[in-house]
Amino acid sequence: MAILCTDAGHGGPDSGAIWGNVMEKDINLIYTLALNKELKKRGHKVYTTRKSDSNVAPLRTRCELINKHHVLNSPKFDLIISIHCNVAVSYDTETGQYRPLKSRRGLYAIYSAESDLSTKLAKSIADTCKNADIQLSHGGLVSTIELGRTLAWIHRTLPPAVLVELGYMTNDQDLELLEESKYQKKLIETLTNGIENFLSKN
Repeated sequence: MAILCTDAGHGGPDSGAIWGNVMEKDINLIYTLALNKELKKRGHKVYTTRKSDSNVAPLRTRCELINKHHVLNSPKFDLIISIHCNVAVSYDTETGQYRPLKSRRGLYAIYSAESDLSTKLAKSIADTCKNADIQLSHGGLVSTIELGRTLAWIHRTLPPAVLVELGYMTNDQDLELLEESKYQKKLIETLTNGIENFLSKN
């Protein structure tokens, strides 16, 4: 049994990305709650940063609480997974509107190249998704160095952590899949397999 922490990205007044009438925070929560359920079913203990869209603590507070519990071993987490969705757009100066870059699609895990465990966790998730024929972007892996910025869930937390971008809301195929229950089940099982593959080797 592992002790895991999951995070449904954004929440409350922070909607995350918005495309049409779809808010990223809503998809993140649906997938995180499903992931929690699957992880618990397989015998793991799961703590999560939010179970609804109310009374959501700010990002910095969430990270600080995780670190406090981790240091005090109450509990000490084996890993953190933060769930997000993506958008890719270009701005049309003539119309003043954003246009979707529809060629951008797929899942990828963001990790810290400075952390051996973060790197291995992200690679395990990417490899498992590839084997399950989940559409990947960037080969399923992007380091924060490649991203060009730090991320709180990866750089401000003590346990090994990755941030998983499930897909692009601006891609019709990705969005349709993300909202489909059959795909949700497949992706949740695949992410859980990737996490367990990592845990079995580290």
